Amino acid sequence: MNTWSVPELAPDLARLAPFARDTFERAAALAARLHADEISPEHWLAALLEDEECAATRVVLHAFADPETIGVEVLALCSGIMLVGSERTLPFSVLGVAVLYAARAGAVARAGARVEPADLYQAAVARLASELRARLALLPGAVLEPEVSATASAVERLPAEGPLFRHFSERTLRALGAGGRAAAALDRAAIGPAHLLLGALEVEGELRERTALTPVRARMACSGLDEDPTPLPERRLGGDERLRALLAELPPRAETKDVLGWLLERGSEELVALLRRQKVTPALFERCRGSYQDPPWPRAQGAP
Repeated sequence: MNTWSVPELAPDLARLAPFARDTFERAAALAARLHADEISPEHWLAALLEDEECAATRVVLHAFADPETIGVEVLALCSGIMLVGSERTLPFSVLGVAVLYAARAGAVARAGARVEPADLYQAAVARLASELRARLALLPGAVLEPEVSATASAVERLPAEGPLFRHFSERTLRALGAGGRAAAALDRAAIGPAHLLLGALEVEGELRERTALTPVRARMACSGLDEDPTPLPERRLGGDERLRALLAELPPRAETKDVLGWLLERGSEELVALLRRQKVTPALFERCRGSYQDPPWPRAQGAP
């Protein structure tokens, strides 16, 4: 397993039981997939809820709650660059994130006040796989890179830095949502440049006219080539302030049920409310904490 957490966390992680330590590294990997800057308690709980063998998830099952349903809601509370939906939360792929930043840079370069769907489209086209670009270019009448007219200097200039989505226009946010739906419909694990191109075409009629591309034509061309296979860059993530407090306050040889117990007492208001709605309460935890233990470590050969 790749290690995604910073070495500075190693002393605290060494205090955990081996199984719990492994689940923490899975939480760090999840934070990396979500392009988060730090690992949070929510990342850890989301990782735990994917494993029905761990003690924490078995406590949740004891409450007759559905770990998968709770996991979807916990994932929505995690930090990262992603689209949160009612049924599914999807991160952006590596090149998908590059498209988002390039779209903002393009809007800054033209002195715009907002990132518009055309900015998103141009950034997506530039990061499509070469085979997909060639396939789109062969569509009758298609113009992949239409001329862009200069934008009059906006009264309120778009900043080049700061929160990524703050200055995306409403139409561009709708385009991101449409791109997310396109990725979900294809059962992709992340939203890539091809999905963002489809989203931009979906919401912007003028863009369709200038490129002679409709979402239907583009979607057919993208068939089998829409997924971004770019691997995540290697990096090490630290823990946020709450995560460091959690690690410091866990008992020696802590198991995953100890993590859940801490979250029920010290977790964020939103997280505690979510767990209590599902009947995962401190009282239930105390009643059954002695009944469940994590599986032995290492896992049996062939186990996930």
